[in-house]
Amino acid sequence: MVGYKGTKAALLHKSFAPLLAAAALLSVGCASEDRGALNLAADRAHEERTSPAGPPNSAKEHNIPVPVPNAAAAGNPQSAASSEQTGEKAAARDGHGSAGQIAAIPNAESGSKNSQAVKISSDNTAVATDGSSAHPVAGSGSAAPTQSAAPPAAAIADTAAKPPKKLKFSIPVLNYHSIAVDPDNNAVLDPKKLEEQMDFLAAEGYTTLTLRQFIDIWDGKAEAPAKAVLLTFDDGYTDNYTEAMPILKKHGFRATMFVSPGMVGQDGYFAEWDQIREMRDNGWDIQPHGMTHPYLHKMTLEQQRFEIAESIKQLKEHTGIDTEAFCYPYGMRNKDTLKLLEEAQVRFAFTIDQGRTEPTQQPLQLKRIFVGGKESMATFVKKLKP
Repeated sequence: MVGYKGTKAALLHKSFAPLLAAAALLSVGCASEDRGALNLAADRAHEERTSPAGPPNSAKEHNIPVPVPNAAAAGNPQSAASSEQTGEKAAARDGHGSAGQIAAIPNAESGSKNSQAVKISSDNTAVATDGSSAHPVAGSGSAAPTQSAAPPAAAIADTAAKPPKKLKFSIPVLNYHSIAVDPDNNAVLDPKKLEEQMDFLAAEGYTTLTLRQFIDIWDGKAEAPAKAVLLTFDDGYTDNYTEAMPILKKHGFRATMFVSPGMVGQDGYFAEWDQIREMRDNGWDIQPHGMTHPYLHKMTLEQQRFEIAESIKQLKEHTGIDTEAFCYPYGMRNKDTLKLLEEAQVRFAFTIDQGRTEPTQQPLQLKRIFVGGKESMATFVKKLKP
């Protein structure tokens, strides 16, 4: 087990405060640009000391570097260089007015056609995806009747009793990152605060969903509990294993952790595979977060394909887990990203666009609610409300 014990470990943690998590605050006010390949140890520590992450909705911008993954672990045959896709830029705001949030991608199809039996139409009703007609077609060679035969009365009554079902739910999907002590970094949540938040959820009767339960609710196979919440942890930090897992286990809570296989085990800062497997065995859902936690929207189509496909492949090899949901590193994506996820038959993907998750959203662009380390308990409680 890797922890933060002793003076040396404490200093290491202070210097290596989670830049991945800090950069993930792009959608809530911390804009960032990729500065290219950097030395993971020296440059990341220097940047964190000189340019700490600001709080959500701050107008200040920071240049936050991208950690360089272990090349052997990643196995990426592509160059690390990336090029920005034409016309793909992050918008300054979304419908909630949060500074720095990227805009929804226009005209992007969502959901895997191969993995869905139904899809949600514009009016939120379930419709067949195979193009089949709602009414039978008269067989050829039969005489055309002068008047259509009336359906049995029982069939009419059954149809009237079962109108197309409209999905209605609104679930707060909470977005956590590192669970440690670093008061200056809003992306790091003190374990005591996490424990207070989980105690509150338990006392108020909240149900923490598994990823499968969330999908069943989305598909209309199950009703959402009155107080449902989905807990998600980005990046796969070691402290998710050492700090978060015991706190959630106390209440029998479930969570989903998004990991980048190419970052696993680095510096003792990201969880090892054996720790990740133990989290899986304790009820955590483990899903991919890109192979090397890149800015996908700045990559070529083939580079993005590698990041997505290889992360899915290695997750399966190391944990035996099939991919059901993807999480965009830094929240960034473009039309190519959505297309590649569909090709990989990934039905759901989470952004860092702020808001509750509802069936009106496209399943490859689901919103979440960021939980910041500098926020009060009152703010946390307020974020849970519709």
